[in-house]
Amino acid sequence: TMDIEILIHKHFTLEPTVPDQLKPLTSILWKQNRNMVVEWIKNLGSADYYGMFDGHTNLDIETGRLEIDTWARNYSGVYSVEFNGQLQSESYKVDVIKKVPKPTVVLLNCSHTPSACTLICNGGTPEAEPITYSWRRDGGNWTQSSKLIEITEADHHYEHIFCQMKNPVSVEESDPWKNPFYPDLTFFCVGMLMLNTTCAFQVMA
Repeated sequence: TMDIEILIHKHFTLEPTVPDQLKPLTSILWKQNRNMVVEWIKNLGSADYYGMFDGHTNLDIETGRLEIDTWARNYSGVYSVEFNGQLQSESYKVDVIKKVPKPTVVLLNCSHTPSACTLICNGGTPEAEPITYSWRRDGGNWTQSSKLIEITEADHHYEHIFCQMKNPVSVEESDPWKNPFYPDLTFFCVGMLMLNTTCAFQVMA
């Protein structure tokens, strides 16, 4: 099986190899999982397109090449082809993926003292999965991590924090987020309970 990752709304082509012993082709049948995509039988003339593929798909009856020009998430699946009634060993596992959006670093919560804050890299959507998350401080290198990270007073020498979202078809990074532990900020937290803490930042003159 050949794994193929496709960006949503992009044209894509599946190009199988026709064995010499099956030339010239007299019939072609493409399937997505168990669903019929298109069938062509020489004696019957034109190709028949099925379901969501009708109007968005083109079959080259000479080569078996399949072109699909409108992709959505439900076009994902395993594509297989039969030539002259014989199932070919080569199949295509297609994952249709949306581009990741530009993420935003968001302050999720802080501890009561405060000595630590939890940040989230916000903006991911299920259609863009699988997403990997990375973080960096100022001009440092990206470090792959989780969607959430914790910063502490030990990070006071970094002025800005960035997060990055990446999937197999795209990558985006956030705008710089001002580190509250950086020396030119005074950090205030008030609250009766740690889970009900309100935090504010004030720039020193």
